[in-house]
Amino acid sequence: MYLTPTLWFEIGVAIVIALVLFWTKPAYGLFLYGLTLGFPDLALPLGTTINIRMDDILILIFLVRAILWVPAPPSPRQKNIFIGRTLFLVACLFSIVVETARGSPPAGYETVKMAGCAVIFLVLPRLVQSKRTLRFFVAGLMCAGVALAIQVHLHLGESSSNDFANFQELKSAATFTTWNPNTIGQAAILLVFAAGLGGIVFSKTLTHRILWPCLAMGFALVPASLFVRGSSLSIALGVIAFLCLARRWKWALVLTACSVLAILFLHSQDRRLMKDAASVNLTTGEGFSDRFARWDMAYRAIQTEPFLGQGFGQELTYLNLIGSEGRAHNAYLTVWLELGLGGLLLFLAAIFQYVRAGWFLYADPRFQCQGALILALIFALSLDSLGLSTLYWEKLPTIALSLAVAVVGMCERLEPEIQVNPVRALSCDPLAQH
Repeated sequence: MYLTPTLWFEIGVAIVIALVLFWTKPAYGLFLYGLTLGFPDLALPLGTTINIRMDDILILIFLVRAILWVPAPPSPRQKNIFIGRTLFLVACLFSIVVETARGSPPAGYETVKMAGCAVIFLVLPRLVQSKRTLRFFVAGLMCAGVALAIQVHLHLGESSSNDFANFQELKSAATFTTWNPNTIGQAAILLVFAAGLGGIVFSKTLTHRILWPCLAMGFALVPASLFVRGSSLSIALGVIAFLCLARRWKWALVLTACSVLAILFLHSQDRRLMKDAASVNLTTGEGFSDRFARWDMAYRAIQTEPFLGQGFGQELTYLNLIGSEGRAHNAYLTVWLELGLGGLLLFLAAIFQYVRAGWFLYADPRFQCQGALILALIFALSLDSLGLSTLYWEKLPTIALSLAVAVVGMCERLEPEIQVNPVRALSCDPLAQH
């Protein structure tokens, strides 16, 4: 199509209007940002490994706004989380500088992925500072989740289970071109967490009390139906942890029943794939997709430089050099291998700040559900990181963590208002009586 000057002008006007709208009404921009996460294949490739998506463009616009617009100052526990993440980011950047000086810089993909996650973590908590913006963002994520589920179904199409030799082929056929098959599990963790937030921030009508748990269970079933085993188990245990912390025993029974029904349904659909996915030997590591062998090779690599590490982004290069079949698929081993023991301690300290903030909210009866949800999220992500690099600069988990930071800030800023309002009411009562 030939772009005439008039068409260029109209496109430019549309872009300016969109920028003004997102700048003055960030809630609408957050809804669109959440929605675009549901279409990962709408991307512009830059090289063989880097893809620019709509959400990447939007987050850059939000970054400019966050720099020029002064939001409310971070709360004390938000500051602790920011400090922890910043120290870990500085360790990664210092490692990159040292590697570049030595003539062996990390791959561009690893550096760009880290930079993108750092921007997300900086921007989202500064934008999501009210219940209204949080509602818009959650609504966008729910639309994205529905879109993802539909696209996964379309990817499988009319294929029969007999068309796949094993469950790994099924998982690969269902995933997106620009995603790793296991990214579906990370997306499900984000969506289940967002559905939990929806149940808290939206009205407590009967419809909403049914809607949000159903959405959470529906999103959790997507990776389970594709035999994304690690993430499915992490989500199930995370949801159970939340229900136990929140003392929702009836919903815990409903979840257990749904899990049993889901297993029975998958077994009835294809016993061969179900048996293949369930064939796991904890002693030998058989059925763990060679995880034990990869962890052993990663530990051997760590022993060569346990304190300083091999350098940021050097995991795959070094493991291939010593004969491993690929990455360690363990966030903790990867961080230790690349950044040494000091980097691992900074990584764990940053995670601990989330746990600390979540426990603080959980100890307050007014914010018990928010605290339980954050603790359950960290539990699920930490479990998932045992088999993947989930907590180590991955986009979707970073969005979930940024939402958790935003919730912490909203609760802490609300606390003084709750304490002051009764005092004001009491001081006005005598005046009202007179």
